[in-house]
Amino acid sequence: MYYVDDYTNIPKINEQFKKITDDINSSFIENRDEIKCCRDINYYIDLVNAIVKSTDILPKRIQDNLISHVEQKWKEVPKVKHIDECKGKIDLDSIRKRCILKHLHDLKMDKDPINSSSEKYKTYMSEKWDKLIGYTKPYYGGLYVKIENDSMGIIDLYDHLLHSTDYICDDGLDNLSSDDITISTDMDSLINTISLDKISTNDNNRECYNKTYINMLKRKTSAIQRVNNFLSIGIALLGFTLILIFLYKFSPLGSLLRRFSKKKIEIDGNMSEEEMSELYENSENGRQYISYNSVSQ
Repeated sequence: MYYVDDYTNIPKINEQFKKITDDINSSFIENRDEIKCCRDINYYIDLVNAIVKSTDILPKRIQDNLISHVEQKWKEVPKVKHIDECKGKIDLDSIRKRCILKHLHDLKMDKDPINSSSEKYKTYMSEKWDKLIGYTKPYYGGLYVKIENDSMGIIDLYDHLLHSTDYICDDGLDNLSSDDITISTDMDSLINTISLDKISTNDNNRECYNKTYINMLKRKTSAIQRVNNFLSIGIALLGFTLILIFLYKFSPLGSLLRRFSKKKIEIDGNMSEEEMSELYENSENGRQYISYNSVSQ
């Protein structure tokens, strides 16, 4: 099979990349937002990776060369000051986290379109994320996401999160980073990573704490409370035992108890000697009585 090696002359790719570059340029000129520009660039690079690597038609050499050609187009995007730092890693977890961060920021920016035509926006989100979800989601089992900082607490399925308009978070989003996102195939492992120190007292932005996160938080709090209760009981019993030992060893009451115990032991010992003597005497008398009867017969 013949493949084109001159990737700079692939019209479809160049046409699409020109459109992407124009979108990024216009957005950057309008907002002067380098961080948003980085998010947009990474989104398109990740999308190209997903499309190219998901195909079974092209061999790996062609895929790698094609992606390399697209990455060279970085020089055509706006002159972002820290462009090398902006470029993200291409492992699946890094791509997933970038998708989540972009989605949350886009929801905040698109608040008005979402409120005015939510169904159209959901269709737009499907077109926007389906290729990347298909590339980054495991073939079997669910993939769970925990997002947590001082103003947010969300636990959801990865694909459901990227299709949802529920998380329009105004507070704390600017401080959200990939370090605040945990991804796992095991829901229980996410519970262990919930931080009780990050719970916000701000009630004005409760949409950024979803029901699943709150339930898991209650579950973890209850488990910690049970452990604390057992520890409290154990400490109380230990303290009570130590007090008794101290009283017995060093207090007047302890001396009285020791004298009483000693006297009781002596009395019990004397009683035992008397009982043994009586038993012995009874035993001797019994033998004499039996012997007397034997003679009379």
